[in-house]
Amino acid sequence: MNRRLWGLAIVLAGILPLLAMAANPPRKAMRSFDQVHLAWANAMRWGELEEREPFLSAQALAGLDDFQRSRWAQVSISGYRERARALQPDGRLRVRAELSVVNVHTLAERSVVVDEYWAWSPEDRSWKLASGLPDLWPEP
Repeated sequence: MNRRLWGLAIVLAGILPLLAMAANPPRKAMRSFDQVHLAWANAMRWGELEEREPFLSAQALAGLDDFQRSRWAQVSISGYRERARALQPDGRLRVRAELSVVNVHTLAERSVVVDEYWAWSPEDRSWKLASGLPDLWPEP
């Protein structure tokens, strides 16, 4: 009985780190996130929608329709501040950010707190925004 338990413990000790490595992005990828996120923050503050699209995952980009494009044309982002960052169990990185949003027609500014989920894309060897563009019009 003891041999079985020890054998099982050895097998689990070998498998668990492999499972953890599969779920988490490589260490080098984690270091590169700061550069990607800085470029994203600059694109949010100073760029147009077309400059933000390369950061989106393929699924998020496919879900971007003409209605969403027209809504984003009506706003300008005057501020983007990262508030928190946490690695999720599935390997994605959750970034909580505060955006200052200005309506281009009325010049009214408001603040929106959003959660962005970033995923490491091994094919592109880069981080992609898996959650899509932030929802600037949350339902109350």
